[in-house]
This record gives sequence, structure tokens and C-alpha cells, in this order.
Amino acid sequence: MAENLLAQNLFSLKGKTALVTGGGTGIGKMIAKAFIKNGAKVYIASRKQKNLEEAATELNNLGGPGECIPIVADITINEECEKIVNKISKQENGKLDILINNSGIAWGNPVTKIPENTWDKIFRLNVMSVYFMTMACLPLLEKASNAPEDPSRVIIIGSISGIYEGDLNGLNKVSETSMVYNTSKAAVHSLAKNLAVYLTPSGVNVNVIAPGVVIPTQMSLHILDEKLATEDVPQGRLGDESDIAGTALYLASRAGAWVSGSIIKIDGGTLLLGKELGKKYAIATKSKL
Repeated sequence: MAENLLAQNLFSLKGKTALVTGGGTGIGKMIAKAFIKNGAKVYIASRKQKNLEEAATELNNLGGPGECIPIVADITINEECEKIVNKISKQENGKLDILINNSGIAWGNPVTKIPENTWDKIFRLNVMSVYFMTMACLPLLEKASNAPEDPSRVIIIGSISGIYEGDLNGLNKVSETSMVYNTSKAAVHSLAKNLAVYLTPSGVNVNVIAPGVVIPTQMSLHILDEKLATEDVPQGRLGDESDIAGTALYLASRAGAWVSGSIIKIDGGTLLLGKELGKKYAIATKSKL
């Protein structure tokens, strides 16, 4: 009795199919890895074929029980989103259980010199593509849903930079503002909540994972000041793939079936430091914004 409460059942993704955008590197790859190790078939999509092929080979060498299938596509183009969905639909009988909207880009500029095309580029990938990718996948998600016990899931990768009322760039080795990135993440958090309002009644849960800026990835590693960051994370360490994987598994599995419209922070307590955080980092990096 009570077999449903065993961890291997609560957090299992056996028999599930997932799509992870930007799954060839960074946080997307961490999530794809966790899903495969817990039984899911995972499609990873990105415009960079080399990254995808290398990631797929690595993930398929994990020994399963799931598998990885790469799809080369540029999700900033609506037709490319449809291309991804059509391929998955043909392979999976029109069903998709989990969509991870992970693809994103960061950018730094002096606060008085942010060009128009920077706003366009970041918002197109970080916000607009999330909407269009979700809408393209919606028929597949609705068909796969077993709501209310086991709805389909949309998980969006946001950031604590979209929550903090200031600029966390002081954690890094740069003195340029990440204002555009921060604003885009605040926008995608709002988008997620709005999507949750409309999609939850249709059997599709929508949630956000908001990682801290001190999780080493290909995007952050070259600018991350590990010593400065570690000293000011209350838990005293950087984040890693286990931190990301645990939260993603929770939201994607039976364990998180009754959660929708939530933003879950994974930051080691960084935001607990409040406004003093930004002041300290601005001084530490001699920021001249």
C-alpha cells in the first residue's frame, strides 16, 4: 500500500515525452539529462547543430532509461517552432507531455548605450519565442494531458534577475548593466502567470524555475566571479545540476501535479540579502552605470 508515495513513483517520468529548447548546453542540458535518467524521451532543440549532436551523443551514452533526440531549429522564427512540433507530432502520435522553454540569451551594455536591436534580439528569444513555442505545442500538450491527476506541463526558465529590484551583474566580472536581460525575465514571469490562467483549466500546468545567477553554465562561466559570488550566497556554494534537476523533476512529475502559476527560486538564498546585495556588488565591481 501507499506505493504512490515512493520517491521513484512520485518523481518518475517513465513513458513521458519532453521537449527542451536550448537543450544542448547549460541549464537545458542539465534538465534533459535528469529527465532521461528518470525515464523520459527527450527532444532537444537549438539552432546550433554541433552543440545538439554532441549533447545528444553524451546524453544517449548515459545508459537511459530514456533517450535523447536532437532537432535543429531557430525558435525565434515561428515557422521553425512549427517544424519542431510537426516532427514530434509525427513521432509521438500527436502528443507531448512536457515542454521546457529554456532557450535564452543575456547581454551587457552601459546603461545609457543600449541599442534598439539589443532589446529586439533579447525579447524575441527570451519572451516572444516562449509564447509562440507554447502555442505551437499546445495541441500536443492538451492531447497528452491526463488532468486533473496528471496534467501536461510547461516549465519556463526565468531568473531571479527578473525578481530582484536592481541589477545582479555585480556578481560577475563586468560593470555593464544587464537591464535588458533582467527586464525580459520579469516579462517572461508575467507571461507564465498569464499562460497559467488560460491553460491550467485545459489540463496544462505552467510554472517557472527562476535560477540564481551563480549556477555555472556556458552563458555565465566566463564572467562569473566565483569567489565573490560564493561569499555572498547564504548557503556558501554555487548551484549545480542537482539543484536544477530536482526542481525540474518536481514540476514535471506526479509530485508537482497540483502546482501551476508558481515561480520557484533556486538561488541558495541569494535574494534574502535584499537591496544591500546590489549596493555591495556595485562597490565591489566599481560599477559606473
